[in-house]
Amino acid sequence: MRKFLTIVKRETWREIKSLKIIVIAVIMLAIILGTIPLISSSFQSSSPQFGLLVAPFNNNGSMAMKLLVIDNTGSPVSISGNLSYIYYNNDTRVFISNFKTSSSSTITIYSDIPFSNYVNQPRNFFEASVSGINISTFIFIDVSDSLSISYWDIVSPSNSSLPGIAILVTSFDGKVPSNFSIYINNTLAGIPNNFGYFRAYGTGNVTYKYMNTSGFIKFLSPIKGISITVEEVITSLSSSLISLFVPIAAIIAGYDAFAKEKVSGALDIILSRPLKRETVYWGKILGAFIPIFIYFTIISLLSLLFLMHYGIFFTPLEILSLVASVSFLTFVFIILEGISGFFGRSVATPIIWGIVIWIFFNMIYSIFSLVVIFISGTNILSTGAVKIENIIGLGNPIDIARYITYFSIPNSQILIYGVSFADTVIASLAWIIVTVLIFIYLSKKFE
Repeated sequence: MRKFLTIVKRETWREIKSLKIIVIAVIMLAIILGTIPLISSSFQSSSPQFGLLVAPFNNNGSMAMKLLVIDNTGSPVSISGNLSYIYYNNDTRVFISNFKTSSSSTITIYSDIPFSNYVNQPRNFFEASVSGINISTFIFIDVSDSLSISYWDIVSPSNSSLPGIAILVTSFDGKVPSNFSIYINNTLAGIPNNFGYFRAYGTGNVTYKYMNTSGFIKFLSPIKGISITVEEVITSLSSSLISLFVPIAAIIAGYDAFAKEKVSGALDIILSRPLKRETVYWGKILGAFIPIFIYFTIISLLSLLFLMHYGIFFTPLEILSLVASVSFLTFVFIILEGISGFFGRSVATPIIWGIVIWIFFNMIYSIFSLVVIFISGTNILSTGAVKIENIIGLGNPIDIARYITYFSIPNSQILIYGVSFADTVIASLAWIIVTVLIFIYLSKKFE
């Protein structure tokens, strides 16, 4: 054991000082740190972050309003802003008031605008400015039932492809109407809470029932494309960079620690000493593995510290998945480079084979999926094609590493469509076991 640890220590220290690996790690870190501000700013300048719900009622002949600001999943938020009322027929804008909303209930805003002006409009339009973003909402008025219904499109917090609706309702006397209920596709979705707010998720016709009447609100259609967060984009970017740079670093480490010495004959000199071959071989493999793991773990931690500056935080599962992805790719490609060392005829042969393997799995392997999709007659833009591509990807260690990180992303259904977590675990274990067995077989064959 002492001799084994000595070999591991020597190889680890040598690879830690390797200028080639340091350069690769620095380039990857620079790309991550350089793109994070761009991604963060682009997300902050796009997609609205809030929704506005305004339910007017009659306050002694003047219009008063219940107001609620929500996030894109329908959760009420506490935030400051200002509210304006726009006459829909002639686009006349009237400033009403500044406000600060509550995350636990509605707030009430009063105005001098005659309530009759509101009731007589074909449609009413309210606009609020919140954190520099203008958000607006339409009000559905049921004059016969004396109801004000405000609604906003939302998405499910657990599945961003599932739409939903947030509703704020009040009667013209300012009270929450009793016996008011919401239906989606004729199925009861729920009733408003004690301040008139309600949210639900689904697809189809959204209708309401009140007393003996009913009305149509809107149609919820499936969301095309998956709405993702900045955290998910960065996780995906990190996964792609890991899949690109870690195998190269692993190939270089495997070449320096084992393959080059095997071909040059330096390893035979070491083996002439009273040492077991297994001790030398696995000591060098582990010694090549540890530096890559250390470097890219440090990169991950530095990236996390940098992300905190932008208010972006990774979950423990996302961090663990990135570390697992690095570990898997590092080990497999070091072993593959070690295997190439048994067939090398010159010092350059193993590194050439390592580059060929990297090019094959990074660029050429995906062609197999396209061939299978073409032969099967599957539409290349369909989910069936995505499923075929993902299943075939289980034979590629680089794709497996991506799957490992994708499973930590909440809204990753399309990225891993057709592949389960168990499939990914089995495929990764199969790659580790098969490559290790081949390495052991060749080490005995060429002994």
